[in-house]
Amino acid sequence: MRSLYAAVSGLKSHQTKMDIIGNNIANVNTIAYKGARVQFKEVFNQTLKGATGAEDGKGGSNAMQVGLGIDVAAVDTMFTVGAIERTDNPTDVMIGGEGFFMVSDDPSFNNKYYTRAGNFTIDDNGNLLASGGFKVLGYRVEEGTVGPDAKLKEAIEGLVISKATVFPAKCTGSIGTEDTDISKDKDVTFEGNINVNTGLNATITGDASPYTISRADITARQTTFTVYDEMGGEHTIKMTIRRKFSSDAGTEPIELKDGNYEITTNDKTKIFDPNKWVVEVESMDGLGGTMKTADGNPVVLAFENGKIVSGDMTNIRIMPSDDGSGYFANGARGFNFNLSFTDQNGNPTITQSANESSVTAASIGGYKQGSLDDFSIGENGDIMGNFTNGKKSILGKIALAKFKNPSGLEKKGSNLYIDTANSGIAIIGTPASNGFGPTVGGALEMSNVDLAREFTNMIQTQRGFQANSRIINTTDQMLEELINLKR
Repeated sequence: MRSLYAAVSGLKSHQTKMDIIGNNIANVNTIAYKGARVQFKEVFNQTLKGATGAEDGKGGSNAMQVGLGIDVAAVDTMFTVGAIERTDNPTDVMIGGEGFFMVSDDPSFNNKYYTRAGNFTIDDNGNLLASGGFKVLGYRVEEGTVGPDAKLKEAIEGLVISKATVFPAKCTGSIGTEDTDISKDKDVTFEGNINVNTGLNATITGDASPYTISRADITARQTTFTVYDEMGGEHTIKMTIRRKFSSDAGTEPIELKDGNYEITTNDKTKIFDPNKWVVEVESMDGLGGTMKTADGNPVVLAFENGKIVSGDMTNIRIMPSDDGSGYFANGARGFNFNLSFTDQNGNPTITQSANESSVTAASIGGYKQGSLDDFSIGENGDIMGNFTNGKKSILGKIALAKFKNPSGLEKKGSNLYIDTANSGIAIIGTPASNGFGPTVGGALEMSNVDLAREFTNMIQTQRGFQANSRIINTTDQMLEELINLKR
């Protein structure tokens, strides 16, 4: 009764298929779970009569064989990409295509596991961890290079995102009090307008020379901006733009302590140069500092037809006003910086017209030190840190692996895989390049289990199991009839 054993093998094989279906359904909500499928094959056949060829006018005959059941041919892992689940958690990452994250529990990172699950966390040391405490591998930033000169290491290591990471301060301009040629630098740039009517209605007091004119009446604009020393110390600078006195006014006006100027003429047509303005800067911070231009002369802006023609990139020096040690109270050295009134292409950014004065700082080189505020992961695997000083810097880069035959990987539990002889060795790369899928931050890959398909397979498996049970029952009845022949 070969059918009895064939049916038993059918029961066992369908039970295995039901086990796989049950596991798929159980993991329908497991992050990045990859469903499996079962394939059957027939086992060997018993040959009752071999095949014969045509001979002596007779035709040939086919072999007569009786099959002896089925067996499981393969259990395949289906590596189709699951649906995306948005979490907005910065440590959650999804691979939107081919590739696996690499993780390790080895201090030397030689023992590698592979996973599609990107539900990462950060421990107290800043290590980026996968489920189970495995360190996520990638390219770290070289020590001391966080900032505009950040450089990634070539070796693959465990990624670290530490809140202790700092973005170093940058000085506005050139450090040192010696004469320095920084004429090509645009450290502080300005934009806006200077009201050409400023001072035309200024009140001149006094009955005879010398006369007095108020500084406030001839001031077009007064604004403040912040520059930074090498320690990130903030120096608040007050900038005043006022009318330039004309050489026709006689002797250079004397600045009085009460905020007025003493002049030698009351003829308003001779007091001012109509197209020139003086820029005065003054340090207002508590770190201590005196300011002057490199040549000691005031900054003069000259206009023609409402457009600036000279006065750009003026070398301003801010020096400690202490006993001559050359250091501010915070330990920083004096520094030079430029005021610029044109853009990077040399086009004027301030005008002279009858509109209201509105000159303000548009951009300032330099910044204070910043600590890591938060971070995000880009599609190319870059981990970008956002710092409290408003700057960004790369903190690391996630590395991915792919295989010629990913179905050849062996599952090790906890969403982890290891390579095998049939998977091939890992091909290492970075997201969104050379065939690797992009990484999606703040999202997770869901299980690729299709419940409709699994329930359909369950029905088929149940019916197959049921049919094989009927074979056993029928065979048993036949054996019973055989035994009853004796009676």
